[in-house]
Amino acid sequence: MRARERGPGRSVAILYVTDQGASLAKRGNQLVVLKQGKIIQAIHAFKVEQVAIMGNISITPSAITFLLEEGIDTVFLSYHGKYKGRLVSQQGKNIELRRKQFQRVDDPKFRFAAAKEFVRGKLTNCRVVLRRQNQTAHDPDVIATLSRIRRFASQLEECTSHEQIMGIEGIGAAAYFGCYGRFIRSQDITFTARNRRPPKDPVNVLLSLGYTLLANAIHTQVNIVGLDPYLGCLHSTEYGRPSLVLDLMEEFRPVLVDALVLYAINRGVIQTKHFFRPEEREPAAFDFAETEPLRDEYPIVLTHEGMKRFVTLFEERLNARVLYEPSGKRLMYRGVLLEQVRRFAALVTDDSPYRCFIMR
Repeated sequence: MRARERGPGRSVAILYVTDQGASLAKRGNQLVVLKQGKIIQAIHAFKVEQVAIMGNISITPSAITFLLEEGIDTVFLSYHGKYKGRLVSQQGKNIELRRKQFQRVDDPKFRFAAAKEFVRGKLTNCRVVLRRQNQTAHDPDVIATLSRIRRFASQLEECTSHEQIMGIEGIGAAAYFGCYGRFIRSQDITFTARNRRPPKDPVNVLLSLGYTLLANAIHTQVNIVGLDPYLGCLHSTEYGRPSLVLDLMEEFRPVLVDALVLYAINRGVIQTKHFFRPEEREPAAFDFAETEPLRDEYPIVLTHEGMKRFVTLFEERLNARVLYEPSGKRLMYRGVLLEQVRRFAALVTDDSPYRCFIMR
């Protein structure tokens, strides 16, 4: 596997393949998406950091060989964003980093300190999102919630157990989502509470999809740095759960997903026409795989056009630049993800302080 040059400022992309029945192939120096023999998408291969295969998509042998040789992270998702697996050429070779990670995470003091910082980052950025959305409304209930969330974050230092940390994360998230729906300016789309597995309304569909896309982006950076994605500090270790990825996601959920969902709905990029209920369509009308199981599993579904629109917005968000205070430079958000993973690795190896990313 050849090493690929990746840095926080390098212009890279995630190639999302969403057209059902399409195939991914390599032609010359390009990765191309073909459907019925026609090229519907093409990108220079050297620009691709990750490929996300969503649903009923095939990959040609030459494309598989290229992805493996170049070490390009390739993730397989259901049409709705449910994680299926990855195409992996080699695991990270930095065994010393992983060994150190296992040693440090085994230490309760280290684990609790990191877990507190992940939750502090999430709650702080939840406050930023609410405060920005409330700039013109000046809703007194939101102002009160901002104070509550700040108080919850300050209580983290007093926590002496993992259960207490998770408890503060839970009540903070509940307070945050209790106000979140107030900022949806659509007559047809409303939000009352967070729900998942499966999401039961348009807002929760978008939130769940966004979190999956964010997890995939962070998983890629964790693999690049060489950490073990399945061993974290905040989220417990369970078979198949990428706990470190979920940990590192926390501070970015409000920034990269929650705010984006509000933007998509309030700007009319995503509308009610981009959703449907499976029982309202005949099986022949579906344009994706796994038709029948979805009738019971997913009460509401994002259309292919809606999927493309939201994925495009998310990719644009990752490519947007923001001031990264530790370096004093403006980096793309995808670069910020990489830098934060590197900072966690530095915490593991030499106790360099890890500070969560705060949106200003």
